[in-house]
Amino acid sequence: MAKITLGTVGEFRMLGLTVPGIDTAQDPLAHIRLSADHALRLLLAIFEKQWKLDNAMQAKLLKVSSSTLRRYRARRSVPRRREQLQRIEDLLRCHKALCVIFSRYPEQADTWPMRRNSRLEPSPIAYAVQHGTGDVRQYLEAELAG
Repeated sequence: MAKITLGTVGEFRMLGLTVPGIDTAQDPLAHIRLSADHALRLLLAIFEKQWKLDNAMQAKLLKVSSSTLRRYRARRSVPRRREQLQRIEDLLRCHKALCVIFSRYPEQADTWPMRRNSRLEPSPIAYAVQHGTGDVRQYLEAELAG
């Protein structure tokens, strides 16, 4: 079964982050990996509850049809293609970075993907749809690194 890597236990500890169901008491160099299904559930919840994306935008970000997105939601299908798995990983890592960057202002972390951005024009979400999620992830990870 495919796994999505979110980072290391040490990174999560250092950043003060948690993932439900993940034990952060293990080796700091151990990778935090989620099944594709678990990662997708987590991402879909972020899309809906935090980023407030409609179904059409969610499908565009994942590069799937609306019917495939419905199957994902109903748990009748899970992502298998490498490109889809990579997009899920990128978007979860973007969320992780935003939680750290805006740790004092979580509402800004939730709205940042849709706000106008001079580097990721017109907005990070639109940029990710057009150019790929990897560029947005790299941008945010560079911001974290300083």
